[in-house]
Amino acid sequence: MRICVTGGSGFIGEQLVKQLEARGDELVLLTRTAKANAPHRQYFVADLVDQALSLAGLLDGVSVIYHCAGEIKNPALMQGLHVDGTARLLAAVEQHIKATQQPIHWVQLSSVGAYGSSVGAAHDVRVVTEATLTAPQGEYEKTKTVSDELVMAFAANKPLFSYTILRPSNVIGSSMTNQSLRALVGMIKKGRFFYIGSRLAVATYIHVEDVVAALLLCGEDDRAKREIFNLSNDCPLSDMVDAVAQASGIASPKLCVPEQPLRILVKLITKMGRSPLTQARIDALVRRTYYPATKIKEVLGFVPQQAIPRVVAAMFEGKTND
Repeated sequence: MRICVTGGSGFIGEQLVKQLEARGDELVLLTRTAKANAPHRQYFVADLVDQALSLAGLLDGVSVIYHCAGEIKNPALMQGLHVDGTARLLAAVEQHIKATQQPIHWVQLSSVGAYGSSVGAAHDVRVVTEATLTAPQGEYEKTKTVSDELVMAFAANKPLFSYTILRPSNVIGSSMTNQSLRALVGMIKKGRFFYIGSRLAVATYIHVEDVVAALLLCGEDDRAKREIFNLSNDCPLSDMVDAVAQASGIASPKLCVPEQPLRILVKLITKMGRSPLTQARIDALVRRTYYPATKIKEVLGFVPQQAIPRVVAAMFEGKTND
């Protein structure tokens, strides 16, 4: 099978490329910088944000596209890559299908950020499913959601084009760029972590190995076509905290600080200068939002294999964050 991958050098894309190569697929990787081709790996040099972009030849022989390209740091670049870049790639797909009359399946790596944050108090229980209305808030989430919408709209009345949209929660792994989890684990290992309001907060993470496994399934199983799947391996935050503490040989944190007085204190400290704890961080530590992976289990039989408390404790075993 010949497969096109965008974002193949990213945190998730790199792991996906390794798995595709391992099973013997022929890959064409969209890249902004020239690289030497390798067995089963061909590079196509182009930048999706380039208005004069030519993608002629990119999709020759391709039957599946994994669109994993994403900008997570610079908001000024997100519209150009996530929205305009997706539109340019879709235009290339349309030209290819017209010329060859061959089907193409598009697997879109998205985010549960499409559904926005909890309505009301951060600690209100919220269950997010694929039927939940999208309400993205940040620039990343907004532009990724528009990208999803472009793909779905493009599929209308195009029998030779199909798609699957995968929306993972916070993706973790040894090479992740998620500094907030590293900071949280560092606080636990140093004995400085405390609960806020209660011990009922939910940790919404998914390991990169599970994300890649789900992406592969979405690219090969016909039951995934024209579907959206959320993917998270939610667990009580306390389970993760206890696992890290146990692996570090320290007592599990017990202290629980009242939420509202802490928010007032943080607000006052922030007015006087920089606070190590922000309102957004408090939101994250009290949030009780669930992203059940029920649909992907029912439709594709997929169940995440990497238990979050265990893998987080293993990832940071012996490490401290100064």
